[in-house]
Amino acid sequence: MTTPLSKRREFLDLAIRFALGVTFAFSASVCLKTGILALHDLDITNPKPHEIGQVLSVISIGLYTMMIACVYVVRLRPVSKFAGAVPCAAAILGGFLMSGLLFLSPRDDLPLYVRVMASFLVIFGNVFAAIIIMRLGKSFSILPEGRRLVTKGPYAVIRHPLYLAEAVVALGVVINFLSPWALLLVISQLGLQVVRIHYEEKVLKETFPEYEEYTKKTWRLIPGIY
Repeated sequence: MTTPLSKRREFLDLAIRFALGVTFAFSASVCLKTGILALHDLDITNPKPHEIGQVLSVISIGLYTMMIACVYVVRLRPVSKFAGAVPCAAAILGGFLMSGLLFLSPRDDLPLYVRVMASFLVIFGNVFAAIIIMRLGKSFSILPEGRRLVTKGPYAVIRHPLYLAEAVVALGVVINFLSPWALLLVISQLGLQVVRIHYEEKVLKETFPEYEEYTKKTWRLIPGIY
C-alpha cells in the first residue's frame, strides 16, 4: 500500500534525479560545445599536439559528464543512505569543487611537454572513469547511499576506482591552471573525497554483510598504498 510518506519520498527522489540530471546534461553540453568550437578553430594544416590534446580533453570531460547525466536518471533507488548535512556536503563539494577553476585563468606559459602531459591525464582519467561508470551502471550515486554491491572489474582491486579516476582528471586539469588557488582547490577536493569515502563505506558495511570481507581483499583507493 502506498502511503503519503512513500509518495513524498518518491517525488523527492524523482525531483533530485531530474535536477541533477539536467545539471549534468547542461555541464556536458557546455563542454562539448566548447570542445567542438575549438576543434573547428584548429589549423589542420599545422596541427599542434598540445592544442589537439586540450580539445580532446574538453570533449572527453563533456562525454563523461553526459554519461553521468544519463546514468543518474535511470539509477536504482537506494536501499539505504547516510543522512546528515556533513556527508551530503562532502559528497557534493567533493564532486563539484573543481568547478571553481572556471573562475581562474589557465596558464599560457607552460612548456609543451607539461601541456601534453596534462591533456593525457585528463583524457586517460575520463576514459578510465567511463569504464567504471559502465561497470557501476544503475548503482551509480553521488551521495553516500547503498544500491547494489559491485565487486567486479576495477572494483575487484580497489573499492573506489571512480574517485581515483576523478583524481587523475583533477590533476591534469589543475596543471593547466597551476597557481596557489588551483592547488588549494585540488587539495580541498581530495580531502573531501576521503571524507566522502568514509561515509560511503559506513553505509555499505551496514547494508551489505559481505562488504566487510570484501574490504579485506581490496585497497581503498591506491593499490599497495591506501
